Amino acid sequence: MNSKTRKEEYAEMTRQALMDSALELFVTKGFHKTSIEDIVQRARVTRGALYHHFQSKEEMFIDVYTVLVKQLVEVVEKKLSGVNGAWERSVAGSRAFLDYCVDPDYQSIRLDDAIGVLGWKKWRQIDSSYTMKILRDIIQDMKDSGDFSIESVDYTANMVYSLLVEAALTIAGAKDREKTHAQMSGIIQKMLSGFKKSGSTAAAED
Repeated sequence: MNSKTRKEEYAEMTRQALMDSALELFVTKGFHKTSIEDIVQRARVTRGALYHHFQSKEEMFIDVYTVLVKQLVEVVEKKLSGVNGAWERSVAGSRAFLDYCVDPDYQSIRLDDAIGVLGWKKWRQIDSSYTMKILRDIIQDMKDSGDFSIESVDYTANMVYSLLVEAALTIAGAKDREKTHAQMSGIIQKMLSGFKKSGSTAAAED
């Protein structure tokens, strides 16, 4: 395997420094209040170095947000590891999604900021390309278990996804995020239990 040249290693380090700088600023200041100069100063690189890797601030935002979405999927998958049962996985998955919104260990760009910058279509394309697969798998498990009445996995996954996004937006804008998180989690669990077939105990509340 060919080793990287010093120039290639430096280029990677520079790009990562820019990504880290942009992430911190987009999270703390928001996209519109963050300037190119803010990013290069924090990363301790030149404007030329930034434009060598990115065409614009918008392109940086897309790359940073994509990294965060991938991180969210990794967090949810980790939380689901070892969780058995369709109902248990659906609850654990939705909770993990919302936990990410309030966990101080993860820096996250506000959803409303992301949607405002990217536009609904582009944001949905990025977000769903990673999160929808794991959500479809959860819904498919529910359907395959025979305990839930689900006619279309895709349609159901789209609706649950929209519900989770709206819950995340509500949490992000709340004064008491922990309390709102608990309320949103409870509401989503009750709505998911609505898919259970009559007589099924699979969706019994915890």
